[in-house]
Amino acid sequence: MTKEFDVVQLDVHHLRVIRAIADTGSLSRAAIALGVTQPAVSAQLKRLENMLGYQLFDRREGSVKPTPMGELLLRRTAALLPQLDKLLEDIEQRVCPSGPPDVVRVAAVASALVAYLPSLVTRLWPEVAEVQVVHDDHPERLLPLLAQRRAELGLVKDYPGYELEIPENVDTAVVVTEPTFVLLPEDHPLAREESIDLRALRDESWVMVSDSSAATFTKYFADACARNGFSPSVTHQVTSQQVALLVVRSGAIGLSQPICDPCDRGIVTRPLRGDVLPRRHILAWNRETFVAGRQEELLAAVVESYWAEARTAPVYAAYLEKRRER
Repeated sequence: MTKEFDVVQLDVHHLRVIRAIADTGSLSRAAIALGVTQPAVSAQLKRLENMLGYQLFDRREGSVKPTPMGELLLRRTAALLPQLDKLLEDIEQRVCPSGPPDVVRVAAVASALVAYLPSLVTRLWPEVAEVQVVHDDHPERLLPLLAQRRAELGLVKDYPGYELEIPENVDTAVVVTEPTFVLLPEDHPLAREESIDLRALRDESWVMVSDSSAATFTKYFADACARNGFSPSVTHQVTSQQVALLVVRSGAIGLSQPICDPCDRGIVTRPLRGDVLPRRHILAWNRETFVAGRQEELLAAVVESYWAEARTAPVYAAYLEKRRER
């Protein structure tokens, strides 16, 4: 079989794979964008390179860069992919104009709500056979999946002053606006307070999750501290909330969503006074898909699930009760 014949075997899936790798800069992030596993992307790329007889990307230290042949292929297909996507979208709308697909894809950031979504979807749409959750803590990468109809539902978060840019064909609804809580060692002097003024923590050592997905919240937090007259001393930068909890036990101060009370020995959770650092949980969907027909019912079900979960977090439940009494 000649190389010229092999090249003809290029299909739209191959083009999506190389485009995703180039756009995201890594095989793992390309896998998230495509809603598949990283080994699947790696295998597709290897098959394509074997078929063409050329290496398309240089791999180095967790990142990839197109080779000259890869750049040539990306340039030649840049205009072709949008046209193919539009054609496939037109065909899909004619074949499946209203009902949900057998497999519904949910693009979501980390949240206690994520676990509820599969059962909520199948409850509202019993004809759905499977719900797949694609997790990524970068909401700016998740919303395009909805716009491109690579996912049917999204659950993301944003912050006042750092609102997300919503694609034109995506609708959203706020599930809840919640406060941010402080994590303290149980022997900290402020652990006995019902709520804590952010300014009382000006001289503390802070632990923050420092991966790129937390960059927006880190800026948001720094701005809030500046408005309260200080710059936080972030002495510990960790890669996960689980590690942050270990550092808090050792004496640092951390932050948490109130619904995610660790309830761990050695740590106490307290609300920040004065509605400091609120965040929004946002439900999102493509307005041209089946979700649009029952979005109000879905939103109500997600909101109900949130408050049911909130009642299981003791400090948050007490905080909400006091708010209702005011």
